[in-house]
Amino acid sequence: MKRSIDSASCAAPSPRVLVLVAALYSLPAAIGMRPVVDLDIWWHLHQAAWIVEHRTLPLTDPFTAYGMGKSWIAYHWLYELIVYAFYRAFGLFGIALYTTMLAFAITATLHSLLRRHAGDLVVATGLTALALAAMYPVITQPRPWLFNVLFLILELTVILEVRKTGTRRWLWTLPPLFLVWACINIQFVYGLFVLALAAVEALIQRRADHPDSPHPVGIASLAGVFAVCVLATCLTPYHLRIYVPVVTAVRLTDPFLFLAELQAPPFRLVFDWIMLGLLLAATFVLGRQRNVSWFLLLLLATGAFVAFRARRDVWFVVIASAVTLAVTRSPSTSRRPPFGMARVAVIAVLVLGVTVGLSLTRVSAARLEQAVAEAFPVGAAAFVEQQKYRGRIYNDYNWGGYLMWRLPALDVTLDGRNPVHGDARIWASIRTFGGAPGWDSDTELITADIVIADVNSALASLLRTDARFKLAYEDRASVVFEVRR
Repeated sequence: MKRSIDSASCAAPSPRVLVLVAALYSLPAAIGMRPVVDLDIWWHLHQAAWIVEHRTLPLTDPFTAYGMGKSWIAYHWLYELIVYAFYRAFGLFGIALYTTMLAFAITATLHSLLRRHAGDLVVATGLTALALAAMYPVITQPRPWLFNVLFLILELTVILEVRKTGTRRWLWTLPPLFLVWACINIQFVYGLFVLALAAVEALIQRRADHPDSPHPVGIASLAGVFAVCVLATCLTPYHLRIYVPVVTAVRLTDPFLFLAELQAPPFRLVFDWIMLGLLLAATFVLGRQRNVSWFLLLLLATGAFVAFRARRDVWFVVIASAVTLAVTRSPSTSRRPPFGMARVAVIAVLVLGVTVGLSLTRVSAARLEQAVAEAFPVGAAAFVEQQKYRGRIYNDYNWGGYLMWRLPALDVTLDGRNPVHGDARIWASIRTFGGAPGWDSDTELITADIVIADVNSALASLLRTDARFKLAYEDRASVVFEVRR
């Protein structure tokens, strides 16, 4: 009887399950094959082009007159070179391809992790699909945080494997991971914090002499790996200075007020509710466990804190919740049905078909260009370039990155790099573009050479009646004003 049960539990997946898995791996194409309307991608491309041209990384701001001489650490430099390579090779389609490939990598690694610990292919597939749905607003954007998601999953794969088997040598795969992570985004500190949580759990277990931990991870091993991982982050081209933007980011306050991605989840869309559902379910099942898993408890608490602080970090609590739900399943269900090569081939063909179909219908060259023209001042930039304007552009925060990329010969007022420009300048720009009292005495406005504004902005309406400004260009999206001297 026992042999028949084990054989049944290890039976090959049914056709329905294969279709379910194929649908899961088709999601990255549906997620990533989208028009490029991200606000920050343009200044990232501009910075990558500068790095390629000068064959070095900047230490001060080389892009704006205001930032000239001010400290600037390009802490996304490896991500920028990667996405720039995609752009150089494939144009706008390359950016969509980058997003798709990272989404696919996130799907594959998360599915593998959950399947290993949940033991049930259907459960793991469902959890992965829910996690992708909850992270949808994050993983549809071609940002460096896609690597944060991927690297956290890889880190958790190692930590959970060590906790499960006691094979500590896997911990030494983490320093190379952190070396690459520190070259892509300063949120590598999240990963260091997760490693510290594993050390805290080991310390708690040692003090409590917990009898139910068959393979306890030594605090000395974790502390040693943590120290080496910190050292690895200092081997980047910026060395210890890579922690300067980390400290700056921790001290930020105002950007959490005027940047949507840094605000708390609004719970106006279904994605936020899926995230909350996963968190509540993980908290419930963890609370029902006979023995407390301090690592999972601390991981959930940390994820909840960062996710409810900034919506761009919801991926942290989503991954923590999905992993908790998988790990806390009954060990009796931990059987992983095998995949035959024929079944893998069927899934690959289905996924490839969906990917090609979406790429042909949703990200054609014309569609990509049209989406950019609808979201950014493409016509205004072309006019400015044709007229050979020089000097400084007065622009709003949202369009600064695009104008920096599109018109490198001119100096933008603002772009998406908050540490360079500071909160005061950003708030002043917001008030001026909103037509707040005192807009007409904004020094940066009246000393600019041209103004590029949204055609529907309050400032555009006000400048039409101001004799100091001459309307030079207008289309359905933007207007250009010359500043009369």
